Amino acid sequence: MYRVARPGGEIVLSVWAAERPLGLYGPMGETLQELGVAEPFPRAFDAGSYRLGSADMKDLLRTAGFRDIQVRTIELEARWDSTETAASTLAGTPFGPLVSALPGDAQDQVRNRLITKLGGSHDGVTVRTASNIARGIK
Repeated sequence: MYRVARPGGEIVLSVWAAERPLGLYGPMGETLQELGVAEPFPRAFDAGSYRLGSADMKDLLRTAGFRDIQVRTIELEARWDSTETAASTLAGTPFGPLVSALPGDAQDQVRNRLITKLGGSHDGVTVRTASNIARGIK
């Protein structure tokens, strides 16, 4: 990004915050890993491979040569009416095709394990996630 930014240009990037839980993707990855489902791509279940702490993010941009770096953590909340509805979002993730390729009983096992992990109540399921959003100037 530094190479392609023009002098005085501003870059903005966002990654999941390492300081916070990974939202719905955490339980999804844990479920698939616990059940021995093969990873769709290297390190897919390693939550640390796509999260970054705010201090690390700032250091990364500073080392690359950016200045006037600012990092903010933004927390978001997602809500589903039921654990079943929350669990069905798995189909729309990069894990979806992997689970769809499993035999029916294995798909049910993934779904049931994820529902158990999500817990929830009669009011549905609420999951929080957070992103670190950084800005820097070349």
